[in-house]
Amino acid sequence: MSKFNSLPELKETNLFVCPNVCNLVFKTLLLLIIIGVSPAKAQTIFLNHAHYGSYGVSANPALSLLSTKGSLSFTGRQQWVGLDGAPRVFWGSGHIGLERLGATAGVHLRQDRVGVERHTEASLFFAKSVRISERDYIGLSMNAGLAHYDARYSSLDGTDPSFRDDVLESDALLGFGAVIYRPDVYYAGISMPRFTMGGVGAFGDTRYNFQNRYYFTGAIVLPIGEELHVRPSVLVSYSADMGTQLDGSAMVFVKQLVGLGLGARSQGDLSGLLRLNFSGFGIGYSYQFKPGNQPLNRQINNSTHEIGLSYDFSGRNRML
Repeated sequence: MSKFNSLPELKETNLFVCPNVCNLVFKTLLLLIIIGVSPAKAQTIFLNHAHYGSYGVSANPALSLLSTKGSLSFTGRQQWVGLDGAPRVFWGSGHIGLERLGATAGVHLRQDRVGVERHTEASLFFAKSVRISERDYIGLSMNAGLAHYDARYSSLDGTDPSFRDDVLESDALLGFGAVIYRPDVYYAGISMPRFTMGGVGAFGDTRYNFQNRYYFTGAIVLPIGEELHVRPSVLVSYSADMGTQLDGSAMVFVKQLVGLGLGARSQGDLSGLLRLNFSGFGIGYSYQFKPGNQPLNRQINNSTHEIGLSYDFSGRNRML
């Protein structure tokens, strides 16, 4: 979860008596968050997915090599349900397998939203594997594309001079990934999926700074019974503005069909995880919350919901 959790809790008020007043107040609060409550440190809206163990391609395109025939994936993440303009993330990826080359090629799409700001990425990637033992491989990936930043501040209040300047910026991005893996057993990888040439969406210390971000991902599938497997996963991310964020989770799969698990984040967030597999299709859901947090008010929830969909062209039910 992002730094928004560190903001003071909003106390219950009577603002909901008047929806127009409510919308104005929350738009103002959201704008204050956007331009930075603390001007000494820029913020970021890049949010890690709770289901990173099942959708690792979002952090490292080299993990597409785990699906040699190709796959499609999509996840959506909604924070602060009930608050207009609350952070949302949409991510999608699709690739085909080039089995004769031991390679994959695909496309990666992502959009982060908060308030009137949109940060959109689209890139193409290519990944190649090399066998290093009878069952183990090393994979490398490269990706290139465009990043676009769109902030329609004038939509907040077209008559206020402080809101009159919209911002539209685009820039090229590059990325790389590396992974060591054994199909259906384990993987461990490092990546920097977005390296932009300039400061898209940032100038000075007054705006979101879409910093280059680094990832380490790892997971392993361990049998614990005839029809049971456990999959511990870890995601470590680092950026200059957010520092280091650690996510850990464990899921138990029954007959590779149903997975249930728990996740924790270094900022104190906990999540419940659910995944269903059938004939190559995968459906995932997570509910993330911070213990002890009170609702923002009667109609707004501190919790985060995430849903993921995937299809593996091999038709197999995969736990990685």
